[in-house]
Formats: sequence, structure tokens, C-alpha cells
Amino acid sequence: MTLLSDPPSRHSPPGHPLRALPGPAARPRSSPLLRPVSAAIGRLDDVDGASALEVRRRIDRMLRDALDRHLESTDDAGAAVPAVRVACAHLAAGDLEDAYLALLTARDLLR
Repeated sequence: MTLLSDPPSRHSPPGHPLRALPGPAARPRSSPLLRPVSAAIGRLDDVDGASALEVRRRIDRMLRDALDRHLESTDDAGAAVPAVRVACAHLAAGDLEDAYLALLTARDLLR
């Protein structure tokens, strides 16, 4: 079989240097916010209409406490903090679906 064009180059185009992925030792440790965010996602999975208000309040309080501890312990707020704050606002408003989506975004940013 004859190739009609040159095979793709294994080198990056000019101006686009190849970068190695950081090894396990170079990756930052997971944020302390990851555990409460993951717990909140799990709890929202189990919310039904009858207990939604009480569960919503507990999740909101847990997330706000975790945010306060996180912000007191670090100078860098991180990209996930706004997503967690948005989730808290949606929980306070009773919009569980949007709170859930904001928590998924926060979890992705924390990983």
C-alpha cells in the first residue's frame, strides 16, 4: 500500500513545545474540600421531597464550614471555591439540581 501523504510528524510544530505530564510526586495533594464536596454529592443523590429541607440545610452548613476552614488554612482559594459558593447559594434557594451541577464542577476542579 502506498501512502498518499507523509506520515504525521512525531515532533510538535514550531512554537508548540512538548511538555511532560507531572509525575505522581509533582502532582499537588488533593484539596481538603474534595471530601465534603463528594459527601454533599452523595447526600444530594439520596434526597427525597419529604426530607429535602432539613438535608439541604445540613449540606449547606457542612459546605460553608468546609469553605471557612479551607480559606483560613490557605492563601490560595483555588478555582473550586466559587463553584462551592454557587452550590451553597443554590441549596439556600432550594434549587437542588443546580446545586448538584455546581458540586460536580467543584469536584472536577478539585481532582
